[in-house]
Amino acid sequence: MTRIVLAGLAFAAATLATAAYAQDEPVRGIYGVARAGASVNSEQKFDVDNLPSQFDDKTKYKTGLTGEIGGGYDFGMFRVEQTIGYNSNSLNVKDVGTDNLPASGRTRSYNVSVSGYVDIPLHTMFVPYVGGGIGASRVDANLSRVGTSGASSSYAGKDWGMTWHADAGLGINVAPKTTLEIGGRYSQTSKLTFEGQDAGVATSYEPKLRNISGTLGIRHIF
Repeated sequence: MTRIVLAGLAFAAATLATAAYAQDEPVRGIYGVARAGASVNSEQKFDVDNLPSQFDDKTKYKTGLTGEIGGGYDFGMFRVEQTIGYNSNSLNVKDVGTDNLPASGRTRSYNVSVSGYVDIPLHTMFVPYVGGGIGASRVDANLSRVGTSGASSSYAGKDWGMTWHADAGLGINVAPKTTLEIGGRYSQTSKLTFEGQDAGVATSYEPKLRNISGTLGIRHIF
C-alpha cells in the first residue's frame, strides 16, 4: 500500500512539474509583426571621387516616417521573418539651400527584406534582441541644388537597390503570445543609379542612402 501511495505522489509531482515547465516554456510558432516609427538621422552620401559640382558629399534629410509589416517563425531564442517596409524623408533645406541659392529633394522607398533575430532570455517579461537582415529597395528620389555660380546639379528617378540593416531592441511580453517591441535600426541602401545633370551636362548619380530609425512594434504568435 505504501508503495502505491508513494508511486501516486511521485506521479502527481512529475505531472505538476511538467505542467509548470510547459507554462514557463516560451511559445513558439508562426507570428505576425507590425512596426512604425521615425527615421531620425537620414542622409545621402556620394563618392568623393565623383562628387557633383553643386552637391556636398553628405546631404542630410529631415526626420521622416518608417514602418513595416510581415511575418516570421519563432524557434524559441531565434526568429526569422520577412517584411515589407516603407521609408520617406524630405531634404533638410536649411543645411544646403538659401533664398538666393535654392535646393529641394526627397527620398521614398519600399523595402522587402529577410531578417534573423536572437532573443536574449535575461527575463521572462523583458527580453532584449539583436539581429539584422538583407533585401531590396525600390527607391524614388530627387535632389537639386543651385550653386553660387548659378550652375545647378539635379537628378530624379526610380531604381532598385540592395539594402541591409542591423537591429537591436527590447521585447516586452505582455501576454503568452503577444510581445511589444521598442527597437532601433541602422540601414543602408546602395547600388542605385539616377539620371540627371550637372551644370547642364548629363550625368549619372550613384548615391548611398543611410538611415537610423526608432520604432514601436507588436508581434503576435498564431
